[in-house]
Amino acid sequence: MKLARNANDIVAKHLTNALPGDVLSVIGIPDANVVRAVPTEIPKVEVRQEFTDIMLELASGALLHLEFQTTREPGLYRFAAYDLAIAERYKRPIRTVVLYTGDVKEAPSELDAGSLRYAVENVYLNRLDGDGVLETVKRHLATHEWTAEDRVRLAFAFHMRFDRRTRGEAFDEIVDTVQKVPDRYEQDYLAALILGFSGRILGEEQKARLRRVLEMTELLREVEQEARREERQEIAERLLRDGTSLSDVVRWTGLSEEEAKEVLKRVRGEG
Repeated sequence: MKLARNANDIVAKHLTNALPGDVLSVIGIPDANVVRAVPTEIPKVEVRQEFTDIMLELASGALLHLEFQTTREPGLYRFAAYDLAIAERYKRPIRTVVLYTGDVKEAPSELDAGSLRYAVENVYLNRLDGDGVLETVKRHLATHEWTAEDRVRLAFAFHMRFDRRTRGEAFDEIVDTVQKVPDRYEQDYLAALILGFSGRILGEEQKARLRRVLEMTELLREVEQEARREERQEIAERLLRDGTSLSDVVRWTGLSEEEAKEVLKRVRGEG
C-alpha cells in the first residue's frame, strides 16, 4: 500500500464526516467534537517541511494534535516544537494527544523547561479491551445497529489488547469484519481512519492485507493515484535535470504538458 506524501491531505476531507460529535471518546479522547481536518504542513526557515500526524479543528476553536507513537517518547521537546509552530501559524490553543501502541506502558506527559511548561495527554491503546470491542462491532453489524462509534472502534482495534485471541487471529478477524461493512460511505470512512491514523505504523504485511480489503474504496484509489502521480513527477524532475526536452518528458512520464512545466519551474527554482 503506497501512500502519497500528501495522503493526510487526501484523507482529511473524509475525516470530518468520519468523526462526528464525541466519537473519539471510545478510544479515550473525550470532548473532541471535530469540525474539520487542518493541513499539517509547517513551513520552516530551513526550507523544509515538518509534518505532524493528524490535526483536527474542534468546535471550541482549539486544534487537536494527534500523534501516534510505537515507542516511548523520552522527552516532549519534539512535540513542544511542533505545537509552538502550529500555535504561531494558526493562533489557536493546541490540545495534543499522544496515542501509544505496542508495549508502551507509560510515558512523560509534562515538560518543565523553566519558563517553558508544556503538557500532553497520553492514551495507551494497548489498555483497551480489543476482544470486547471486536465482539461489540460484530454484534452491531449483525443486528444493523452500526454507529459512528463502531467505525472508530474497528479502525483502532488493530492497536488494542487481546487476551482471548492471538494478535494474528485478532488482525484476521478485524480484516474480515472490515470486509463485511456493506455501506460504501462507511468503507471510505473506515479507509480514511485506518490510513490517516494507522497507515504509517502498520507493518508491510498488514498493509498488504488491508490493501486487498480497501482497494475498492474511492479513497484508497485516490490516494494511490496521487502516489503514482508523485512518482511520475519525480522521474520527470530527474529527466529535466539531465537536460531531457519537455516534449520527451511528457511522452515518457505520461504527465500533461502543464504538469511537466510545473516540474520544470521547480527545477529552475521558479516555483
